[in-house]
Amino acid sequence: MNNTKKLVWAGLCASLSFGVAAQSVTPPKERLLNRADIEAANPYEGIYSKRLYTDTVWITMVTIGAGKASTRHSHPDEQTMLFHTGRVRAFVGENEYVVGPDDILIIPSYVPHYFQAIEDATWTEVHGPGFNNSPRWENQ
Repeated sequence: MNNTKKLVWAGLCASLSFGVAAQSVTPPKERLLNRADIEAANPYEGIYSKRLYTDTVWITMVTIGAGKASTRHSHPDEQTMLFHTGRVRAFVGENEYVVGPDDILIIPSYVPHYFQAIEDATWTEVHGPGFNNSPRWENQ
């Protein structure tokens, strides 16, 4: 490497390290919450949810009545779902699944999906990775 390239490389490394060192990073703090303290929402008829936003993901606890359904939708974040009670028909892209207690369904980013409850059901879903432009500390 010639001297000019070495000098440019050294300058680039120095400016990058200065930029990193100059940034102040405040690590997130732990929080203890109770589900009862999170406000419930009713996004669709017969579907109730409680949503918690954290620093990098959002978590939704869902209750759906038998025969009720969400609308077909997609979003930029990956969605991971853990089903607790009941059975639900999940339509993900071109696939259809019947899911129930202890099943885990992972829906990739931007894949259209919707759900129809075969019977009363509950599940928890996590959306991420990363901050997803939702209200940061607001529970919905």
